[in-house]
Amino acid sequence: MVPWTQQSRMEMKLPRQYQVQKIPAGAKPDELLIKGELDAVILTSLFASFARGTPNVRRLFENYQEVEAAYFKKTGIFPIMHTVAMREDLWREHPWIATSLYKAFQKSKQMAYERLNDLSPYKLSMVWFREPMAQQREVLGEDPWCDGVERNRHTLETLIGYLCEQEMITKKPAVDDLFAPNTLTLT
Repeated sequence: MVPWTQQSRMEMKLPRQYQVQKIPAGAKPDELLIKGELDAVILTSLFASFARGTPNVRRLFENYQEVEAAYFKKTGIFPIMHTVAMREDLWREHPWIATSLYKAFQKSKQMAYERLNDLSPYKLSMVWFREPMAQQREVLGEDPWCDGVERNRHTLETLIGYLCEQEMITKKPAVDDLFAPNTLTLT
């Protein structure tokens, strides 16, 4: 595993081509975006301004579903949703924690998929939900956010390549060196 050192994201030594500034203390990215003081943001969920339809806030790709589907068809890559990390010293003392966490997240995801795939209209208060679910399965398969190093190896290797190409890292680590050895074969 790669040694971990505590540092702020802003303390990263970035190549000169990147100009990064901290957001002022107390400032809200949503408000800065609306005011035009931020050019763009990358998010896991939508800002309220976007949901409200603020005129100067929009997606980079309005047809994002088609763009994501085309990229997946071309590359076989659908973005990894989460990565769970733990301190190496904790893993060395209690290696079972890594596999237990993996299994717990697997079970949690399985339960979420079961709820989503329950076709009872009373479980999900949406009228037209079956067709989008069928379309997603057709394009991305049964499990678009698959778990495990092996099932994500191509995506991880591609990410490492991009990080090296963009000079965010200076050398390419082996994928297996980034994960607890007792989790490498979990599927």
